[in-house]
Parts: sequence; structure tokens; C-alpha cells
Amino acid sequence: MNGFHVITLGCPKNRVDSEVLEAVCRGAGLVLRADPDRADLVILNTCAFIAPAVEESLDVLGDALAWKASGKGRKVVLAGCLPGRFPDDGSGGLEDVDLVIRPGEVRRLARWLGAAQAAFMQEGRGVSRFVKIADGCDNNCSYCTIPLIRGPFRPVPPREVEESVAHVVRQGAREIGLVAQDSGAHPDLTGILDRVTRSHPEVWFRLYYLHPAHFPRGFLELLENRPNLTPYVDLPIQHVSARVLDRMGRGYGPDRLTRIMEAVDGLSREAAVRFTVITGYPGETAEDFDSLLSFLGRWRSPRHIAAFPWWPEEGTGEYFRAAAKGDAVAGPEASRRLAAISSLGECLYQSWAERLSGVVFPVLADSREEGHSCYDSPESDPPAEFTGPVEPGRFYDCGLAEGGDGFMVVEPVR
Repeated sequence: MNGFHVITLGCPKNRVDSEVLEAVCRGAGLVLRADPDRADLVILNTCAFIAPAVEESLDVLGDALAWKASGKGRKVVLAGCLPGRFPDDGSGGLEDVDLVIRPGEVRRLARWLGAAQAAFMQEGRGVSRFVKIADGCDNNCSYCTIPLIRGPFRPVPPREVEESVAHVVRQGAREIGLVAQDSGAHPDLTGILDRVTRSHPEVWFRLYYLHPAHFPRGFLELLENRPNLTPYVDLPIQHVSARVLDRMGRGYGPDRLTRIMEAVDGLSREAAVRFTVITGYPGETAEDFDSLLSFLGRWRSPRHIAAFPWWPEEGTGEYFRAAAKGDAVAGPEASRRLAAISSLGECLYQSWAERLSGVVFPVLADSREEGHSCYDSPESDPPAEFTGPVEPGRFYDCGLAEGGDGFMVVEPVR
């Protein structure tokens, strides 16, 4: 083998894992190929969080195996969450895969490739990058497969996080997203944020996935006082009904969510909140849903809403409970509720467009045509389109030329 190609599905945490797999391959003397037809090895790093992600992973695996069959000497490595959730039990189906590695088994790839001195630092490129600060989760929410896939919560030691940050900065990163399944549970989160923002004042830092039960003390104070800590609060509230939250096993109630949002709205610095919610959860009544919709539209800061329907995921507590109770929300009603949240999301974008009109705000150029503002994630949120060509990797002070439902056109002003 002399060339390899990596396919990454799923979240930014998977992207970090793929960059480590890439570093191992390079350490074994292989060359990264953008075109799989010029490679001898394809590594497929999969997602299996919910049923649609499993289906996508299986479809792409089928394509990878077809690629293997079409050329002599080709090999396929199946990695990530799909084998993590559904380990090979010997019953068959993976005979054509050359190596299967679950999350955290990167050393198996190194041994398979004969890379005795393999590097396990990320190998990547791009203006916006991610660094993992923890893996796994201890929350055991009733709907979630993450503990089945990734295991218990394991924080990355602060020194290793800071070394990874310095490493990707040297590779040219201008923004770094700090990611985990439960970032707020890291015992030294605010210390890490304090040190990396001081050490790299020329780089934006963005914190992802703050479970409300572990919303970190000191985070909002840092947000006010560090210009390079982006004013972005990624908040997976999932619901606001006390009854639904209790059934989800979230470990907090509506009062805690209210206190968090009052604090965010009270910041002296304009901040953008990204809510993640689940609707159509088993047992969710019309009153429960109305309380969720009211809460989402109550505050000044929310800019993005990521809404998902509940999926009956085998192995989770709710999978069996909902089947026993028979109280899953009917499909048409669940779809109606999802559409109502989508309509509210459109209103939030319009509100922010009016608020940003006449205001100068920073935008990082990801390419010559597009970038993202400090209020928007480069992975999850709609991009900003520049009115003319710009230099990738540069920060621009911009004014809003046009904006509305999930789009923004910006013009550099200086």
C-alpha cells in the first residue's frame, strides 16, 4: 500500500479521530489521496448515533466495499461509532472488511500498518479545526446511544489539550473548536479556556456542547473578558418540561435552564445561543410542547435551533419503556411539532438580521467566497457569503449586506 483515503461521517469529534488516523497512516509512509481511485486503502470513520446515521454509514460501507472489489489489492478499514455500537459478534457480514477498529483503538491501526513509531497527534489542514477535550459520557440519558458507543466519560489531561491546540495552530488553524460529548464535565474546563485564549490571542476558540447540568462556573465571565473566545453558547437543552426532562434522565429542570438563559441574556457582550432540542418524545403532551416553544422564543440570545425527532434507539432505556407504555407521539403530530420549531427558527434568524443591521462584527474567511461570523459555527450553522473575493484565513470586520432565514451576505468595511 502507498496511498490512503479517509471518509468521515458524523460530528466534529469524529473529524478529530480521523485526523489522528490520518497521522498514523502518514507515519506508516502512506500518502493521503483526495481521490479514492488513486488510493490502495480507504478508511471509513462512521457515525451510529441515531438510525439515519446508521443507515448512512451502512450505505457508504457498501460503496467502499464495491470500490475494494473493483481494484486489485485494495483494502478497507471500518472505524468509529458503527463498530463501536454494533461490534462484530462473529455472526458474519464483515468478511470483506480488512480491519475493524472501535473508538479509541487507533493503536490497532498502527500495528496493522506496521507503524511502530506512529504519531497520535492530529494531522490536518484548514482554517477551522477541532480539538477533543474529553470522550465518552456518564449521563446515560434515556434516549442516547453515546455511552453504548463511546463508554464512560474520560477527560483529556489539560496539558495534552493545550499541546494539541498548539499543534493545530502550527498547522494553520485560525479557529479551534473544543469538543466533547459533555464539555462542561471536564474538571479543568475554565482553566483550559483561560490558558489557551491567553497563549493564542490571534486564534478564535469556540466551546461546544455544554450540558446544562454541568454548565461551567466561570465560562460566561471568560466569555465577557476574552475577545478571542467566541460569544457562542452551544446548549443542548433537549426540552423544558420538568416531566419530559425527568423521563429523559437529564438531571436538571426548567429552573436551571431559566437561570442559565438569564445569565447569557445579561452579558455585556452580545452572545449567540445554539439550542438543541428533541420533540415528539414519548409522553410529550401538547402542553409540554407549547412550554418548549414558548421557552425557545422567550430570550434575546438564541440564534440557532437544531431540532430532532425522537428515534427509538435499541439499547436505550426509552426504547423499551416507550414500547411498553405505547405513548410515542404519532408521526404526523411529531412532524407538525418539528415544523413549528423550524418556523420559530426562521423568526430568530430574521430577528438577528435586524439586530446586526448597521453593526460591525468579525467574520473569519474560510474560503475566497465564504466565511463564518463569531456568532456561527463553521460546522453546524449557515455560512456568511462575502460580497467579493477575500483572503482565506483572515478576520474581517464586516457589515451585514443582506440577511434572513439561514443566510447572511457580509461586506468587509475595513
